[in-house]
Amino acid sequence: MASYVLHALANAGVSRAVVVVPPDGRGRLIEQRLREDAPDLNLCFAVQQEPRGTADAVLAAKGQVHTTQVLVVNGDLPLLSAEQIRPVLCHDHNDAVIATAQVDDPAEMGRIVRDSQGRLVATVEYRDADPAERAIREVNLGLYVFRSDFLWNALEQIVAQTRTGEAYATDAIPCAVRNQSAIAVEVELPDGRLNVETPADAANAEAVIRHRIIDRLLDSGAHIRDRNAVWIDAQASVDEGAVIEPGSHIRGNATIAQGSSIGPNAIIEASTVGRNCNLESCTVRGSVLHDNVEVGPYSTIRPGCTIDSHAHIGTHAELKEAHIGEHVQIGHFSYIGDAEIGARTNIGAGAITCNFDGQSKQRTIIGEDAFIGSDTMLIAPVRIGNRARTGAGAVVNKNVPDGGNAVGHPARLTPSRRAHSTTGDEL
Repeated sequence: MASYVLHALANAGVSRAVVVVPPDGRGRLIEQRLREDAPDLNLCFAVQQEPRGTADAVLAAKGQVHTTQVLVVNGDLPLLSAEQIRPVLCHDHNDAVIATAQVDDPAEMGRIVRDSQGRLVATVEYRDADPAERAIREVNLGLYVFRSDFLWNALEQIVAQTRTGEAYATDAIPCAVRNQSAIAVEVELPDGRLNVETPADAANAEAVIRHRIIDRLLDSGAHIRDRNAVWIDAQASVDEGAVIEPGSHIRGNATIAQGSSIGPNAIIEASTVGRNCNLESCTVRGSVLHDNVEVGPYSTIRPGCTIDSHAHIGTHAELKEAHIGEHVQIGHFSYIGDAEIGARTNIGAGAITCNFDGQSKQRTIIGEDAFIGSDTMLIAPVRIGNRARTGAGAVVNKNVPDGGNAVGHPARLTPSRRAHSTTGDEL
């Protein structure tokens, strides 16, 4: 949720944000995730040692704020947009500006009390509201702008005077009202309530965000067959002309280039997919696929893979920490882990790089124009030379020279039956 808030702030022109986090490992985990999700925003982090309310949380950030105005935003507003932030930033002559909205279901949100002239009188927390105040439909959205010198003085007094252990940033509003320097700015909520309080709220917010993302991609020229049957994260990039078939998930900072077809039922996570690729019912995580790559159904590309142009991965194959050269053909039911495969090499169905020796992972190197027979087991560390061949079912535990043949269990070298010409044609 906080990631979406940060993206909205960036879209509204905010260039720097201080995020208040809990101490210890929880705060570090949040910091890591937010830095990944909002790389274009200058983020600083402040630690609130104990959960003593939002007033104390804002004060925890004081040392990193050096502006005459402070924008304070709750982190549980995933539907917040730049259009709702900008109107609040326009009133720089007030001690306090609070964003409000009219909602059909105020639930337990704080209420906005105005006088007969429409001027802000008070903000009332739901737990403190009387029946008449709970009937009010104008609510506090959790978005404020304060004049810095007013804010720090007010919050320090509030925290010092609190007896309940918790003090809230909204407690500064009455002081600004008494100074006749507080206003409430009403903004539109086209997608309903901004805040998330329950699992049902979270599910509703997810649905709204999902449609916003898909609308943006459709407007930019991407082809999405069924908007209700795909899931695309906000960080993902889908180029004009790319096709996303039903059942597909594009997660994290994935990039899908022009002309590529994803799905049906594919998962692409934190990966780069080049032009004119065809990824059908497969999973790709943390990898780079260059142009014109094909990955067949039920195959898995695990993190750390690079697949060069025009490579073909069949069905039920698995790759991990592998570099696959151009025009490589990898057959069905294969496992290629911790390996480098040279250009134009053919990997037969069922071939396996046995990369774990019981203590550590070892690498397999296969040269260019090689032919790895079906059900070959390559016992790493091992090197297969250029134009080398292995027989079906071979167990290879020694290096095979350029142009060599390896057959048997364990494999033994036999005279090459391939011509030594550059064409590589069989005799």
